[in-house]
Order: sequence, then structure tokens, then C-alpha cells
Amino acid sequence: MKRQSILLFLSILSSFVFFSCIHKTIKTEEKDFSKRYYLTKDTAKGSLDVEIEFEIPVSFADKNVLDSIRATIISNVFGQTYVSHSNDSIVQLFAADLNSDYIDNNEQLVNQLDSGSAYTFNNEHIVSGFSLLSDKNIYAYGIERYVYMGGAHGLQTRNYYNFNLKTGKLITEKDLFIDNYKSALSELIKKRIVEESKETPEKNPILNLENTVYWTDKIIPNGNFYLTDESINYVFNPFEIAPESLGQTEVTLPFERLNKLLKPNNIITYLVEKHAKQ
Repeated sequence: MKRQSILLFLSILSSFVFFSCIHKTIKTEEKDFSKRYYLTKDTAKGSLDVEIEFEIPVSFADKNVLDSIRATIISNVFGQTYVSHSNDSIVQLFAADLNSDYIDNNEQLVNQLDSGSAYTFNNEHIVSGFSLLSDKNIYAYGIERYVYMGGAHGLQTRNYYNFNLKTGKLITEKDLFIDNYKSALSELIKKRIVEESKETPEKNPILNLENTVYWTDKIIPNGNFYLTDESINYVFNPFEIAPESLGQTEVTLPFERLNKLLKPNNIITYLVEKHAKQ
């Protein structure tokens, strides 16, 4: 009887340890890579700089949810073809493929130039994937990318993905907002752009979007947002709502400003209620 009690105790203890080790939110590992590839043996003729800092989801209580989130992230950071590769090989494979494309696109051109040409083929591809909000219900992830392929300047973009940890699916605007939300949300975004502008009303009493470089008719919810414990933050990349020279526009929408637009009992209701109590 005593032996059975000990075995039962050890069984319960083992189960406790096992379930304690299962992560109730996403656990990630970081994969870093940095390398310069030269187009030819003459290193002055051009190079490709690849820099990657990438958090990859590796553990979660629900494997199906983990696999879904991992696939979505890898597809958007690197491409669909890399989803089937192991976590330890993705970054190196992606960099090697970038180099192959770089050589295919430029090698013939550089060979056509005479040896005295000062023209170079310098390219850059810098990408970062990182975790944001992460709890038992939501996992938010961001991807920042800078690509330069010659010319006056490169292009920098930021894109965000918010996951429902119950399903592994992306959280969309329709999951959060009431029907016919777009018009009211567009006006709030415009108002917040003005409010968050570096120009204060004291410096510019008539400050509004009509006397800025923004394309006001393009300022609509674009689905590119990330969730925090106190707001929904939208990001507009170059050329979306303003000329490239303005760069990215980030707009913070505090929960208290969204009360009339949020669906009752949506997936972020617990965050809204928690914030309201603070």
C-alpha cells in the first residue's frame, strides 16, 4: 500500500512538472545572421549586405496553434517556401537565396562595364522579426525590413501580426470593431495624426491635415496594427498616406478613444477593462 502511494505521488509530481514546462504563452528563440557577399572577385564592384535578427516561435501549449503562428510569421518574413525548413536552417537558406538573386540580377551588367568604371552594385537587405505583446490570449509580432537595390534610397517597411492564441489565427479589424467602423475610425486616425504631430497648436493654430503633405483621402484603416495593453497602434508605410520623404506614420489609438467602436466581448476586452481600472 505504501509503495502504491509513493508511485501515485511520483506520478502526480511528474504530471505537475510536465504541465509546468508547457508554455502558456509563446516562447521564442533568436536567430541572428550577418554577412557581406561580393558580386565579383573585385570587391570594389559591389556587395550585398544581409543582416537578420529574427525571433522564431518554438514552444507553446497547443502545437497546432504554434505551427499556424510559425507558418504565418515565416511566410511573411522569408516566404512560403521556407516554412518546411528547420528553424536552424531558415536564416542561412534565405541569405544564400538573396545572394543568388543578387548575382543573377547584376553579374551580367557588371561584366559589361569596362574596368575603369566607377559604377558599383551595392545592395542591402536588413530584416528584423520581433515579439511584442505576449500573454495567454494574444501574441503580437512585428517585422521591420529595409531593402536597398541601388538608386537614390532604399525602402523601409514595418508590418504587424496579432494572433489569437486560442485558434492561432490572425486578429483582424472585423474581430475588434463594430460593423461600419471604417468611416469613424478613419476620422479618429486623422485626428490622432494631428494630435501626435510635432507641430503644436501654439506653433501652428490652424494645423490640420489639409495643410500638410498627407494624402487625406488615403487615410483609412489599413489592417497594419499592433496591440498593446493600452492601445491599438496603426502604422502606415512610405507611399501609403504621404510621400516617401515623410517615412512611416505611426498612430496610437488609446482604448478610451475607441470605446464606441469596439465590439462588445471581443478578444481584447480584458485588456480594455484592465486598462480602465488603472
